[in-house]
This record gives sequence, C-alpha cells and structure tokens, in this order.
Amino acid sequence: MDKDVPVSVWPEWELVEKIGEGSFGKVYKAKRTEHGRSFYSAIKIISIPGNKGELDSVRSEMNDEQSTREYFRNMVEDCIQEIYTMEHFCGNSHVVSFEDFKVVEYLDEIGWDISIRMEYLTSFMDYCTGKELTEKEVIKLGCDLAMALIYCRKLNIIHRDVKPENIFVSRFGDFKLGDFGIAREQVHTMSNMSKKGTYSYMAPEIYKGEKYDSSIDIYSLGIVLYKLMNQNRLPFLSLDKQLITYRDKENALARRMAGDKLPAPANASAAFAHIILKACAYDPKKRYRKPEDMLRDLESLRLAPVNAAKEWEKSQWELANSSELERDQRRYAPQETEQDDMERTHIAESPQIEKAVRDEVAVSKREKNEHWNQKRRISPWTVSLTVVALAACIIIGVYMKLIHDEERKAQNSGKVMEVLEANDNSTAQIDEFSTAIQTIKEQANTIVSELPDCKEVGKEGDRLRYYDSNGKLVEALIYPETSEDGVYEEYYYWDERLFFAYVWTGNKEELYYYDKRGKLIRWIDTDGTVHDKENDSTEYTKRGEKYWKNALEQLDE
Repeated sequence: MDKDVPVSVWPEWELVEKIGEGSFGKVYKAKRTEHGRSFYSAIKIISIPGNKGELDSVRSEMNDEQSTREYFRNMVEDCIQEIYTMEHFCGNSHVVSFEDFKVVEYLDEIGWDISIRMEYLTSFMDYCTGKELTEKEVIKLGCDLAMALIYCRKLNIIHRDVKPENIFVSRFGDFKLGDFGIAREQVHTMSNMSKKGTYSYMAPEIYKGEKYDSSIDIYSLGIVLYKLMNQNRLPFLSLDKQLITYRDKENALARRMAGDKLPAPANASAAFAHIILKACAYDPKKRYRKPEDMLRDLESLRLAPVNAAKEWEKSQWELANSSELERDQRRYAPQETEQDDMERTHIAESPQIEKAVRDEVAVSKREKNEHWNQKRRISPWTVSLTVVALAACIIIGVYMKLIHDEERKAQNSGKVMEVLEANDNSTAQIDEFSTAIQTIKEQANTIVSELPDCKEVGKEGDRLRYYDSNGKLVEALIYPETSEDGVYEEYYYWDERLFFAYVWTGNKEELYYYDKRGKLIRWIDTDGTVHDKENDSTEYTKRGEKYWKNALEQLDE
C-alpha cells in the first residue's frame, strides 16, 4: 500500500490508492474482501482545516482558542451539507450514490476528518483518455446529466460546479454527476454571493456576482458539451494553435463573460450545435429555462436518424480541406440574427421540423460554398504582383530588424543590474497586501488586452517576447525546450519589472505574484493551494527567487 494513503475509518475497507484530489478533499479507492470476493468503493476524505498554515492563519485573527475552534466547526457543518445533499439523491441512476459517512475529531489539535463512502466509478477524465467521443456519445452524456439536473431542480438544489472533473461513468456506460461540495439550496443563492465553482464552465451572471438561478447549471453543462464537440477547446480558443497560453485562456474567458457571440462548436451537427448554443446563451432569458426542455431536444436528436446536414458538411470538408477556405468561411459567412435564433428555438421537437432544418442547412451551405469559391478565384497576374511585393517587404523587414536589434542591445546594457539595485531599495513604498494583489490582477488584464498591438520577437518552441510602443518588454514566454525545468514559463512586466509569473506543463499550473520590490507575496501551487507571504518557508522563498531571476534574464537581451 502506498505510504501516503491514510488508514480507513472503516476497518473492513482498506484504502488502496489515491484516485482524485481537488479543493474539497482527496478521494481514494477502497477495497473490501469477503469470502474470497473483492468489493470496491470510493472514499472521499475532507480535512478541516486543510493544513497547519490555514490553522495558524485563523488563530492569528481570533481572540482565543475557543473562537478558532468554533470557526472551523462551522466549516465542518458546511461540509456535512454535501452529505445531506447526496443522501437525497439515493436511488438516482444519474447521480453518484452515497453509501456512508463518518466524522472524526482530532484529540490533540483543532481539526476534523470527514470520510464519505460512495460507489466506485470511472472518472470521466480517465474515460476520455486516448479516445475521441462521437457525437452520439456526447449527446448521451448531455441526456444523462440533464436528468441529474432535473432531480436537482426537484430538490430545489443548484450544483454550481458542473464540469468534466465532476462527471463519472458507470460500468454500463451511464454518466453521473458527483461532488456536491458547493451545492446549495436555491432559496439561498438568489442574491449576490461569492464566486464559487470553476471559471472555465461558470455562467456569466455568477462570475459577475449578479443574481442567478438554476439555469447556471444548464449553462455549465452546455459549455462541457461545447468543449467535447470543439476538439476539446473552450469557446474562443484557436483550433489551429497547438499551444494554448495563459493569455489565450484569459482572453477567451473575458470575451465569453463580455457576451461575445459564441461560434458553433467545430464538430457538432447543425441541430446539436443549436442545442449547445442555446444552453450557453449569455442572456439567461434566452437559455433553456428548465433541464426538462433541454432533455427533450437532446432525446429527440439522439433518437433521430443520421443527420443529413452533418454528412453533407463532412463530405464538403473532405473535398475542400484548406486553411484558406476556413478563413473565407469565417470572413463571408452571414451572421445569424436574434430573430433567426428565436425562430429555431425548438429545432428538434419533431421529425418534420428536423427534416426541414436539414434541407434548409444543405441548400444554404451549397449557396455559401459557391459564394466562397468565387471569392477564392485569383488571377495569375494578381499572384505575380503579390510575390514581388512580398519579396520587397521581406528585404526591408530584415534591414529594419538589424537596426532595431542593435538599438535594443544598447538600451538593455546593464538593465539587470539596475533592476536588482532598485529591488534592494528597502524604502520602496509597498501597497497593502490585498491592494497589491488587486493591482497585479489589473495590470495583467491591461497587458493581456494590449498584447495584440505589441511587437512580437522570437519564435515558438524557443522564446517569445512582446514589446510595447515604447520598446519596453511587457511579456516573455519560455518554451519547455528552452526552460531549465522543461516547463512553460510566462512572465509579465510592468515598467520592465516582473509582477506576475505563470508556470505550467500539461494540466498542471502555478501562479506567482510579486510586489513592487520584486518580493513574492503569493504562490498558488499545482494543487490550487494558496501560499500567501510564507517567508518562513524555504520552498516558498526558493521559488520566488528562482522565477524572479529567470524573469530578469529575459530583460538582458
């Protein structure tokens, strides 16, 4: 048994291995053997407080030990809310089954361990590894999760964290919704509340702190379906770009939260795309108001014959698979009006309507394709003139780059030493902690929005730098091939002084926040744990100095 696996509070159940971890505890695979047969369950363990640092932080803010104990005892009561919620779903085939629970209080310190035993299922993330789901499978997932939301609605519960990590698969291929750790009764969530859940799948109204209702779960489910039918990319993320950076994710999130019209998911049929986009409508009034409505359309689509429009789109793609056609499609494709959207609200309600939509889409696609082909015809004379002009631009560009590089070398000489000297100035004015964090976030957003107008220097696979109109470095991206640790390193500068670093590889990411003197004030590790001003931690100090130094090296170029 893994030495990091704790002892189960149920003697008959042995914890075998950790199979999941999140902000609401760790999940272990548990085994029980009876008469030569093995049985399995999943046991989730929530520790309150999460670590000694959290306990010490609360202690420093409380008047006495009893107040500290009561603070964490209230958190225990909140966690038992999840158990209470799950108990209501017993017998529902579309929600993870709850089996038992125990609460154990520490004897020598303030703390509790809450163990929740549930049915053992395959995580959706593992289920998807190495395979691409078909549209039929994704539609089934939508149907199963819509059923789970119907039961949530009947119990007046909002899940608030529908995402792939909280979806599980039974041995029979049924999809189930789990982790009700931040679910609350609807009556308590109609007013402004703190942001909870995952930003990638969060509805705009909860992100902005506005009033919301149960339709936010429909929105999140829609985003899950969108990603699965869009080459595993969220809305507004490029399908052509191999590397998706922190900046790309922030831009995509900002556009979605601002209400930009979502493009149709790339691999979805016309009918399925319409259902997904309606679920993801920015305006809650244009969204499915009840999961029953969404389920009706999904079931109608799932039981319908093979979509003719989808087959036609596939054949056209095989005949004209070119990046130029994609560009022209985006450029000349007419935008669907709000009236069009309202007229096609229930496209999957009957076979007759379904057929009419297929015929309409097929004719429309043929007309648009002929229009695009006309746009793509270019005369030989135009090609010749374009080649000559391009050659002239390249020659001029190379000459200008040589001049600019010499100027940059002269400007950057000794810059690292200047920044280090400024960093040593102990009299520098430092903002109050929360103000500094807010300033860092605002500066990052400012840079992200201005990057499209910045000059890009370097190449993918090595290093990329972005300079503003004054020639100052505002962002640097280091690729794994160049990074000492084989990771992506992204640095953000304000007046050529590091204030934010983003380090990631695969699905793991770390964030670093620096104050005006270049001192690390917040580190968010790969587990999502927040470390604030832990100057007494060797690891915290070491990481802060390491990435500060790496960021300075990017200035001396």
